[in-house]
Amino acid sequence: MEALPVDPAIIDAAKALAAAIAVLPIAERVDALNAARAILHEVSPFAGEPVDLVLWKTSDRIKANDYNPNAVAPPEMLLLRRSIEADGYTQPIVTSPTDSGDEIVDGFHRNRCGREVDAIRERVHGYLPIVVIPPDRQG
Repeated sequence: MEALPVDPAIIDAAKALAAAIAVLPIAERVDALNAARAILHEVSPFAGEPVDLVLWKTSDRIKANDYNPNAVAPPEMLLLRRSIEADGYTQPIVTSPTDSGDEIVDGFHRNRCGREVDAIRERVHGYLPIVVIPPDRQG
């Protein structure tokens, strides 16, 4: 299926928004990008899917859960680290909102790499990619 042409006014508005965001300091830029993504998510035909809205949050806002031992063998952890170092984050960390931050549902080891591996932490500026499972969808 061939993509339909996009209204040039929409493309121009997106370019203007990107230019305005590009000059902000990193923390403000991330907040602005997260806000813009959230606004676009509201009109997305995929808004019911958590992966439609990947946000970047500081690692101190991401909390481990207390029901999973989160153990992995050192060789597998090294493979994950190397994968993220080489390819970047290809999957976000799945979270559930709590009063103290976003609690990890899936992706604890991706979280560890982003916190503990200097090269990765520096590359992502201390942020981690997350998706949030809406409270009404949590089982």
